[in-house]
Amino acid sequence: MERLLGVLGHPERHLQVVLVAGTNGKSTTARVLARLLEGSGLRVGLYTSPHLDVPHERIVIGDTMITDEELASVLRPVVEHERDESKPASWFELMTATAVRWFTDQGVDVAVVETGLGGSGDATAALGARIVVVTSVAIDHVEYFGATRWSNAVAEAGAVPAGAAVVLGEPDPALHPPFEARCPSSLLITGHDFGVLADSPVAAGRSVSLFTPAATYDDVLLRLLAPWQTASASVALAAAETWLGAAVDDRVVRDVFDATHAPGRFELVHTPGPLVVDGAHNAAAAAALSRGLHERFARSPSTVVVGMTGERDPKTFLSALGVQPATRVICTSPRTARAMPIDALAAAARAVGVRTVEVEAAVAVAVRHAAHHLDGAVAVVTGSLYVAGEALPVARSLAS
Repeated sequence: MERLLGVLGHPERHLQVVLVAGTNGKSTTARVLARLLEGSGLRVGLYTSPHLDVPHERIVIGDTMITDEELASVLRPVVEHERDESKPASWFELMTATAVRWFTDQGVDVAVVETGLGGSGDATAALGARIVVVTSVAIDHVEYFGATRWSNAVAEAGAVPAGAAVVLGEPDPALHPPFEARCPSSLLITGHDFGVLADSPVAAGRSVSLFTPAATYDDVLLRLLAPWQTASASVALAAAETWLGAAVDDRVVRDVFDATHAPGRFELVHTPGPLVVDGAHNAAAAAALSRGLHERFARSPSTVVVGMTGERDPKTFLSALGVQPATRVICTSPRTARAMPIDALAAAARAVGVRTVEVEAAVAVAVRHAAHHLDGAVAVVTGSLYVAGEALPVARSLAS
């Protein structure tokens, strides 16, 4: 990553960065944070991953994505340079370097950047963030970070450069020492320095009350449906305040929360029956998804469309999701070389006791099958953001 930045003239030296790390909830937190800073008068670049439709979604300023021409212009010299390298850069590293160069060229005041894989060793760790936001810590990518929450906390803490401020959304005190050991310039901890005072579901989303070191925001409509998304909004608000050095204007908070959209994150589509598309991809996210479904619908889904990538544990995922013997599970495969073989996924579903297991290679067809049999019951499409990205256009077309 440092090599790529050097080829591009080290644009990171001229860019102020807020890094959003953590196991789950990064994209929602990053989106809300970027909007809060924009509403406060700043020009903000936003870099998220993965994309749901086109790669350009990852690199935006306001509502404007990087264009084909701009993407090609920045990528061309680094791609040419990498052709002769014995260990060429990864696709994610190329996109990250491109985002940094474009944000610098466009003169943004701050870039909100989502990490790709953990913190230590991630491409984004080369950017020298001024503030690091950590949304949560759970077990993920065990092949890299180990099979304990502690080892994952150590990996996430590796995103914190010397002198950076940290906004920590992980509530478990046992996981705080790795972040404290980075000697941050300031450390805000959820439940102590900022957090949620009230949170209840309403038809349009959630009615929430939040507090930060500088202010309290009462009875705000957050137009997101899932309970964990309130925590994401709370972390984003604390991070925005940390950047601004002052409370975010109450009107800005209300406007941003009312307009917030998190594609593929507990996104409800009526097809005409209720179908929830969520990119949960690990056990902690699956458990949170299950809680959200029970809160919103008071029951488990009757049908689950699931596709995963090969490094995941499907049995643990499906168990955490709470599938029942009577749940209809449709196993599918996203269009990525990393996709888990459908047979392995189907075997995992049977192993956790599901009696009705179907196989449909194409995500689009699997979604149509699920929607066709809803009859007022609830279906969920999950397992990967790659699956969510393929499912959403189909689900939306069925709702129109």
